[in-house]
Amino acid sequence: MLSACKAIVIGRNDAQVDFLAKTAHRCGFAFVEGVDADQLPPPRALLRFFLVHYLVGDDVLRSVLHEIRRGSVDVRFSPVILIADDCPFESILSYIRLGVDDVISLPEKREVLMQRLASQLNTEHMYVETAEYFGPDRRRMDVDINDSRRRGLAGHGRYYIRRVPDRGIEIIRHEIFTANHDDRDPPIDVAWAPAP
Repeated sequence: MLSACKAIVIGRNDAQVDFLAKTAHRCGFAFVEGVDADQLPPPRALLRFFLVHYLVGDDVLRSVLHEIRRGSVDVRFSPVILIADDCPFESILSYIRLGVDDVISLPEKREVLMQRLASQLNTEHMYVETAEYFGPDRRRMDVDINDSRRRGLAGHGRYYIRRVPDRGIEIIRHEIFTANHDDRDPPIDVAWAPAP
């Protein structure tokens, strides 16, 4: 599946970019494009992954996430994967709260690494949109999906998406929770279709 996708690797220097590019090639990405943290590549037609080296720092990571998440549909729903050294669970949670799709600690077996990356494809993912945030559900590791704290928040929306290598990003459903939303009421389901 990854052979139909592009990896865009982001690091602070050539050594970080080279390390991520080698990792992406090892995982079987068809195309790998390396950039430094100061610039993001222009959009391309292929489904893309952004692999970010953890040593870019939190401020750069926030900036990268901001640029990606404000892009067009085929960019903003791209998986952003942080590649890190083995780190404590609290650090992983802090990266998840920043808005990355996954944190992968290395070293890891090639098969496990490929499986983790492939889990971003052909499965449903939920993205949340508020006035201050757009990205994957940040509470997914803190709070169970059926917990009442994950339902009925006023003034936000949810996108349910699927990334399909040969078709791109599919928006399955878009729900809006208004300020007048009552937990007993279903969210407003927005009909959504991509632009031609």
